[in-house]
Amino acid sequence: MAAVPLDLLDRIRELERQVRQLAGRSQIRPAMNQVSKGDVRIGEGGTLGVYAPNGSQILGVGRWPNGEYGLHLGRQNGTSALTIRLGTDESIPQPVRLWDAKGHVIWADDVRTGGIAYPYLGLLPPQDSDASNWPRTDSTEFTRIAHSFNSVWQPKFRLYMHTAFDGGTSGEIRVLVNEQTWGPTIRAGASFDYTGFTGVDPGGQIDVEVQARRTSGNGRVYAQPLMMHGQET
Repeated sequence: MAAVPLDLLDRIRELERQVRQLAGRSQIRPAMNQVSKGDVRIGEGGTLGVYAPNGSQILGVGRWPNGEYGLHLGRQNGTSALTIRLGTDESIPQPVRLWDAKGHVIWADDVRTGGIAYPYLGLLPPQDSDASNWPRTDSTEFTRIAHSFNSVWQPKFRLYMHTAFDGGTSGEIRVLVNEQTWGPTIRAGASFDYTGFTGVDPGGQIDVEVQARRTSGNGRVYAQPLMMHGQET
């Protein structure tokens, strides 16, 4: 057998090594958890879902079992945080809903006319600026002089109120919410401006009562609410 030069054998070994390396690489699948360029398209009625280890759906986009196409963002405990879907197969536009951690809808758009569907925003009508026409009393015991019921969607609300008294008279004004004293008791003539908790869940109702009493003199004590609105914590 003719002698083979050593450098040729080295070249053959290097070629064999490269062939083995290429053969190994051909069996390796590219990473499937990253898209460097381009778009990801899920068609044909497909759905993208992301789930927590406990099985709760964190993200759902696409077709739902009822045939509706929508979006769901959830919390790790399984409660909804944001949805764009009806939950039915009705053919009206889908509302965007925000949910609190206890399952209350705290915001939704009005899909029929535009604007906000929830929460309801109260509007105060113009009030009488003549103090002699304001709610009043000459009782020496706390007496209800103004009363209202309100649906609330925020944890707190603010009440601003003017008060007055007849000459030679003094008195006090206080506010009750659901029959409990709410805020300070003020002297007649001062402004009542207080922000405090409602004490009910979102969507619940509060009973607001203004009470007044005369503490001296023979005249009357007056109070007129001028502003009330919900407020965040």
